[in-house]
Amino acid sequence: MHPPLGEARLGPRAFRAVGPQATAGQRELAARALLPLPGPETWLALYHLWATGEEPLATIAGRTAAELPGPPIAAALADPKIPAAALDFMARRRLGREGELAVLVRHPMVGDATLELVARCGPPRVCEAIAAAHRRVLACPSILAALARNPECPPDALIAAAEVGARERAPGLRGLHQVLLSGHGEKDSPDERARRVAAAARSRPGEDLESAPALPPDPDDAPAPAPRAPSAPAPAAHARTRAHASRVDLVLDPRTPLPLAMSLLVRLRPPDLRRVAQARRLPAPLVAAARRRLGDGA
Repeated sequence: MHPPLGEARLGPRAFRAVGPQATAGQRELAARALLPLPGPETWLALYHLWATGEEPLATIAGRTAAELPGPPIAAALADPKIPAAALDFMARRRLGREGELAVLVRHPMVGDATLELVARCGPPRVCEAIAAAHRRVLACPSILAALARNPECPPDALIAAAEVGARERAPGLRGLHQVLLSGHGEKDSPDERARRVAAAARSRPGEDLESAPALPPDPDDAPAPAPRAPSAPAPAAHARTRAHASRVDLVLDPRTPLPLAMSLLVRLRPPDLRRVAQARRLPAPLVAAARRRLGDGA
């Protein structure tokens, strides 16, 4: 997962500084990013020293990678062929750097496991960038499952991505879309999120971090219910009543995402609109929309 780099990938100056012929002093200077290396070679040298696992240089390189100022990071991210493992190292050490992560998650070489890590622990702007990469999450739906557990992820972006996946019938995303619309999806606690960030920062080469959570079953894939005694089918009117009651419950639930609640509002009857208009715990735009519809004679 995190192999050391050869001369062709390190670059000639970085290879002289960290390769087999380098002195102990040169390697330590490279581990502290104190050598003037061009382009992405500063970051590649840090990754290589960390990936070899030779102490104390690996620990020094890992600490330097977390504290490094922006220019060497920007140079590494500008390299279209930087190894995926070096990007994974960057994500693990710099999970709090929103601007850098927003570029990293769009990099053509970034791996699925790296995106799962950032999706579960990253800040809001980065979550939006991941959710907008529809082709990527359709190819690897577990990225979206990780995103759904991140309490920092904006719900609108997440629901929109899940809706695309549901339309395309990507495995697991129809089920996830239903869970998100219900407003009852499970989120990581702040303490759990902080633990994951710390674990990533302490991780060693080749160490797998916790995988993304399992996706909920798709509606078509749900197990068949146990056989029951035959009963008379529910009348169509009864089914319509239950569907309407479900819509009312969703609109009156403060946890329902605002776009979904607004879309359901237009299908409510005047008595239900009055309940929404008088509710105290609902978002102000939703209450205002209900009052407007009542005023229009809905």
